Amino acid sequence: MSDLPPEEQDLICKCLQVKEEIIRDCISKGNLETVEQVTEACEAGGGCHSCHVLIQLFIDQHHDRFPKGEELEAVSKDKGEKKGFFKRLFS
Repeated sequence: MSDLPPEEQDLICKCLQVKEEIIRDCISKGNLETVEQVTEACEAGGGCHSCHVLIQLFIDQHHDRFPKGEELEAVSKDKGEKKGFFKRLFS
């Protein structure tokens, strides 16, 4: 769950107005494996499909299929400080 107040949470699926916390919660509670399962659970990804990449990222993170921390730093070309939304994804 996000520690951010609702007005500061990131809207991931703009077509259907689904925020990150809702998507992550559905993935976690249902131990979901596919974007299609997420769409069935909370409708995210059911519109234009532009959010599918982020939904898949959330699924991969939930199942520990995505490198974290030092692994990302090692492959990063930019050693500068990551900011905002992407910093939270890759931390």
